[in-house]
Parts: sequence; C-alpha cells; structure tokens
Amino acid sequence: MTSAERQALPMSLPFARLLLANGDPDGAALLLKHHLSGLDPDDAPCDLVLLEAAALYSDITGDPGWTRYAVRARLHFPAPRHSVPSPRPAQPDPAGHPTGPGVHRPYANLVPSPDLPMRLLHDAQSLHWQGHCGEAIRTATKALDLWRNQQHDDGGTTLLLWLAAMLCACRRDHDAEAKLFADSRLLPTPGSPERYEFAEYGIRTFARVSATHDQACARWRRPVSLADLGALTLADAAVQPWPERRNRWWGLLLSLADAS
Repeated sequence: MTSAERQALPMSLPFARLLLANGDPDGAALLLKHHLSGLDPDDAPCDLVLLEAAALYSDITGDPGWTRYAVRARLHFPAPRHSVPSPRPAQPDPAGHPTGPGVHRPYANLVPSPDLPMRLLHDAQSLHWQGHCGEAIRTATKALDLWRNQQHDDGGTTLLLWLAAMLCACRRDHDAEAKLFADSRLLPTPGSPERYEFAEYGIRTFARVSATHDQACARWRRPVSLADLGALTLADAAVQPWPERRNRWWGLLLSLADAS
C-alpha cells in the first residue's frame, strides 16, 4: 500500500459502504481490493482502519486471508471503529436544503474536532452520490476550510482531491482546476515519487466519481421542458465526457505547480 493509498483508505471506506448500500457489492469489493492488494493479510499490522476494510471485504467476498486478519486484529481492539454521525438539526432547514440520511446540518453549530472535516467529506460524498451536487460541493468546501482553520498536518490533500473530483464529475473542470491550483501547496512536489503516487490515486478517484455520475448529476439531468433545455449554455454543452478528459487530468495531477 503506497503512502497515498494509506492516507486515502479512511475516505474510501465510507464510499465502499455507500456502494454496497446502493446494490453494488462488486464495486465496493473492487475499491477495497485496490487498497488491500499490496498487503499480506498474514503479516499486515493491527490497525483499526485496516480492520474495518478487511472485515468489510471479507464480508463481501469471503476471502479467507482477510477473514483471518480480521479475527486476529479484533483481539487487539474491542470493535471496529465506526464513524460518529454529525448532529441533526432539530428543525427542517429553512433554506430548503435536502434532508435525509447522510445530510447533517447546520455545520455552524458543530463543535470543532480533529475528525470533523473528514465527517463532513463523508456527508459530501453521500450528497454527491444522491445527485445533490451543489450541496455536496459546498459541504466538501466547508470540510477543506475547517481543516485549514484547524491547522491539521494530514488530510488536506485528500479533502482537496475529493472536492476537485466532485467538480470534475459535474463537468466543472475549470472550477476543479482552479481549486487544485489555489491549494497546490498541499500537493507533493512535481517529479517526485510521492507526486506520482498522488496522481495515480487521484486519477482513479476522478474516474470512480465520474463513472456513473451523469445519471444523478443535477447539473446534467435531462431538462423537463424546452425552456429548461434552452437554459443550457453552449459552454456547458461543449464539455466532453470523462473518458475524453482523462488524459488531460492525468497530466494536471502529475504536473500542476505551486500557485505561490
């Protein structure tokens, strides 16, 4: 497991559970296998996050090696770690924002904590999956802002990458590139092995988020009337589908330089 994958595993776990909950166990297993394939389950270290991933993977696939690891690792921990849900608002959101599972507000009332940015990113992932794109991107932006204000050492790169991936999946490539450029100090040095690892993880994340998002995307949902159709701008209509944009994004993830 590379350093980039090690940092990304805590964020991939909620996404794997989301895939499973939405009837895609193969997708969830493939995502987890990507992180686990570089490890020997008989020699892997006892780690709470790795235990969660191994337990979920073995539940889906029945893999005997990772089943043995889960049994062994549980001897060191009372139980796999579960994410703590954000408090729900007592009243419906007066601004008309979507409510339901995975939607937690108001963020201004939450007590700051080291794990809050990642919890908000999990909310953003769920919102984006459900097609609440604008709310998802605002939530992911809030997560990155909170991380920056709390001055954490780790996590900023993952938060930035997921925000850019959501924007890209909504075919807002210019906005995604601008976000990465503005915070490019968080990215590894271009040309370094760490930067290549980041780009590899990044392009897989972009591809995974973009793969099926057109069907749910509020920005690209089929207009219900000719008037709505006319509201689509020529610039919007010209954006290419993900496979035709992949090579450009691979180059950007590899080489985008520090804005400073």
